[in-house]
Order: sequence, then structure tokens, then C-alpha cells
Amino acid sequence: MNKWFEVKKKKGLTFALALTMALSIPFSTALASESVPNEDVTSENVATPGVATNGVVSPLGAGEWDYLGSSTFTTSSAIANSSGGDFLVCLNSGPSGYYNLYEYDPSNADDRVGYVYLTAGDCGAFRSIGGFVDGDNKKAEFYVYKAFGGSATVSFYD
Repeated sequence: MNKWFEVKKKKGLTFALALTMALSIPFSTALASESVPNEDVTSENVATPGVATNGVVSPLGAGEWDYLGSSTFTTSSAIANSSGGDFLVCLNSGPSGYYNLYEYDPSNADDRVGYVYLTAGDCGAFRSIGGFVDGDNKKAEFYVYKAFGGSATVSFYD
């Protein structure tokens, strides 16, 4: 009987150790490959983290951010028109994860501008996005896409 107890104790400790290790991996890290397409990370496609304090976005350079609006969505946000320069996306509420910025193009495939990892209250600044300005309105039409569940609300600043 004593030997049986020792075997059960070892198996229990092994299971507890394996469970502890599995739970120590952040959930978003385990699913990161599903959220971000396989592309090399470069300074051009990763947003610069911004600063948000009590819902007020601090300027990250010369000038000020102009509020363009917000959108609540599960997969793709509404479109925000940008005049170029820099573009800021803030996650007001929703799950943490990789949020992708796309430029909508009705006549071609949409262009992926870049991505940023956001948690509620965080912002990501996409710099020098003037190359996406096109069309008769001379605006870039941006939207946010996420490949994971849950509802999110983002705000756009130009």
C-alpha cells in the first residue's frame, strides 16, 4: 500500500507541474500565430505605442491628434478617413491582441498598413502613412481588423 501511494504522489506532482507550466504561458502568446499573418516584423509595419491617460490621447509629436470617431466591432471596424502623416488607433475596450490596420480600396485588394498589440487603454501610432492617400477625395480609408473573438471598441485619431 505504501508503494501505491508513492506512485500516485509522483503522478500527481508531475501533473501539477505540467499544469502550472501550461498556465504560465500567456493566452495571447499561444494564439499569436493566428492573429498576425506570417510576415517579417519591420519598423514599417509595427505601430509605435502611444500614450493614453484617462481617455485623453497625448500628442506624440508636433501638432495635436484630431479625433475622427470610434467603432465597435467583432472582426472589422468602420472606416476612418485620414489625410496622411500619422494615424493613431486606441483600444477603448475589448480583448488584448494584435490589431491590424488596413487601407480600404474598392478596386483592388486592401493593403495591410501594419499591426500593433493592444490592451484596453493602449494606443498605437502608425507613422508616415501618407503613401496610402489616394482617390478623388485625397484620403486614406483605414479600418482595423482582428482575427480573434470578442467585441472591441477603437477610436481613430489623425
